Amino acid sequence: MKALKPSEYAEQILGGAVTGKTIRNWIKAKKKLPKVDRVEITPTGGYLLFMEQEAQSNVMALVEGMKARAA
Repeated sequence: MKALKPSEYAEQILGGAVTGKTIRNWIKAKKKLPKVDRVEITPTGGYLLFMEQEAQSNVMALVEGMKARAA
């Protein structure tokens, strides 16, 4: 399981198309978020979104490795 904060989820999963505040509003409205298995509220009132880590194909792993070396 991978835990993300709403702002991290917005950036990594949705590509920055929305903000962390939008994700928090969706959680409060009880909307189903893509790829999220469960949402927990931290003792300080924040949210953690838990999702299964996807198995990465060998091709995607190679492409990401090549991108990292080029950068």
